[in-house]
Amino acid sequence: MNNDNPDLAALPEGSFAWLHAKVFRPTCANSGCHDGTFEPEFRSIGSAYNSIVNHPCISNTPDYAFTHRVVPGNADSSFMLLRLTVDVENTSGIMPAVVDPQSDWNSNKEYYISKIRDWINGGAKDVYGNPAAAAEANMPPMVYGLVVFPHNNTTYPYPREENSPYGIGSIEVPSELIDIWVLPYDDNAYPTGFDAITLQASSSSLDFSGAVQSIFNQEGPVNAVPFGEGSAVPFYYKATLDLSNSNPGDLVYLRTLIDDGVQSGFTEIPNSESMPLWFLIFSLKVI
Repeated sequence: MNNDNPDLAALPEGSFAWLHAKVFRPTCANSGCHDGTFEPEFRSIGSAYNSIVNHPCISNTPDYAFTHRVVPGNADSSFMLLRLTVDVENTSGIMPAVVDPQSDWNSNKEYYISKIRDWINGGAKDVYGNPAAAAEANMPPMVYGLVVFPHNNTTYPYPREENSPYGIGSIEVPSELIDIWVLPYDDNAYPTGFDAITLQASSSSLDFSGAVQSIFNQEGPVNAVPFGEGSAVPFYYKATLDLSNSNPGDLVYLRTLIDDGVQSGFTEIPNSESMPLWFLIFSLKVI
């Protein structure tokens, strides 16, 4: 199902979402490699981030000089970056071992490696632009997919606004009941084990103090494409939002509050520290 995910061209260059779309998925998640056959797992944004950032090394140099695949803030201590540039003894060689035809790695290798280095040295921020969790700490949950349907109808999702001046359009919806489906991800609770997920809707992208709240319930699932494209996957969490009092042209910003049972409180996605593009990705425009 095509649910109008953001265009690659609109993603901030060098961000993790951009790296996944340009490098990790087309180059590393090829058949028999990092496609779920073994770690790191690069098919989805969530599995890619969680299996490299602060993730202990399995292979290593002969003197065991490295501890983690990606060490936020320190590219020289990140074994993944070394594997892209050096043929390490007792490993399968410089990565990627095989380059599929759809990847432009061979022609842009140095450029991509420099962007990966910059991302690591910049703190290995997550897809929303938030700082990486501390080493050995449980990673907070994320949302890696959003799709909006007419109420109790999953035939056709609402599309995003075309020709948006910001490069990414809001999802265009009518002033009536709509159903919002999200794809949460967590290394301990995915895909249906979350304690609670709440939807907030506000006319402001940053001020949610007076937001309308709805509860996400497990239903369906409905199959849709997550952020980062790839194949459709099951979305299990649905909340209903009443926009019957809205007027054409109104913008509604969405935020999810997720409890994975491990963090000290709810994780807000997106939040005030997120990159501005995510406010647009999680927004609705009444038509």
